[in-house]
Amino acid sequence: MVYIPFDIILFEILIRLSGRDIEQYKCVCKQWNEGLSSWPFEWLHVNYGKQYAVMYYTYLVLTFNI
Repeated sequence: MVYIPFDIILFEILIRLSGRDIEQYKCVCKQWNEGLSSWPFEWLHVNYGKQYAVMYYTYLVLTFNI
């Protein structure tokens, strides 16, 4: 079985979902609720597809070692 880190799931997969789906996934577990409710995720989700979202994601990776 392949282990996928939660940060990769959060910032690479879940960011592409609709707001309705995000609200449902908050009920999966406490870690998902905290991750999906965090301001970096919400900001990236709203701005997904814009060039500066990619730059900001790079900033998060370098700053917080995501």
